[in-house]
Amino acid sequence: MADDYLIKIVLDDEKTGKLTAAGLDSLIVEESGKKLIQVALLQKNQRKFRKAFKDAVLNARTGEVDNFAQEAADLLFDVVMENKSTEVMHLFLMKAFKPLAGKELRRAIH
Repeated sequence: MADDYLIKIVLDDEKTGKLTAAGLDSLIVEESGKKLIQVALLQKNQRKFRKAFKDAVLNARTGEVDNFAQEAADLLFDVVMENKSTEVMHLFLMKAFKPLAGKELRRAIH
C-alpha cells in the first residue's frame, strides 16, 4: 500500500495561462495529452482528507486520488496559486475541512 498519493488537477487554457503568468510553468506536467499539476497527499494528511472528502478514493494501485470533486480541485488550484507551490496540502485542508462548521461553540461550565 502506498503511503503518499498524488492528486492530479487537469488544467484548462485559463488555468494554464494563470500558472504561466505567475511563473509557475515548471509545475505543469503533460500526461496522456493533458496538462495537469500534481499535488502530493502525504500520509500525515490522509486522515483529515478522508473526513473532508468522503467520496474521494485513495487508489493504492496507481498511487493517485480518484473521484476528487471538481469544486475541491478548483479550491486546491487556488491554494497552489496563492502559495506558488504544490506543497500546500495542509493549507488546503485547513480551508476545505471545517469540522465545527454549523456547531455551537462549547462553553466551559464552572
